[in-house]
Amino acid sequence: MRPVPRLIDNHSRMGEYLMVFMVPLFLLRTIDPVLGLVVGLGASVAFVRLTLGKPDGYLVHRLYRAGLPLSGLLERRIRRLVP
Repeated sequence: MRPVPRLIDNHSRMGEYLMVFMVPLFLLRTIDPVLGLVVGLGASVAFVRLTLGKPDGYLVHRLYRAGLPLSGLLERRIRRLVP
């Protein structure tokens, strides 16, 4: 029988962090590559600080609680979201 690795259930958010860095970098590369790099780094640092140690969907719940209309995310019957 093969041993199961200890970290098999750990969730890695490295892909999310990379996307938050790369999207502004690619969108702003035609205007100014340095600006894209700075915005990408700033966005990724802010995203890491806001999501580190929090459950999945934490930012979406915060935006919903702040009053941002997130149509299609929740059923219309739900009036109050308590995670």
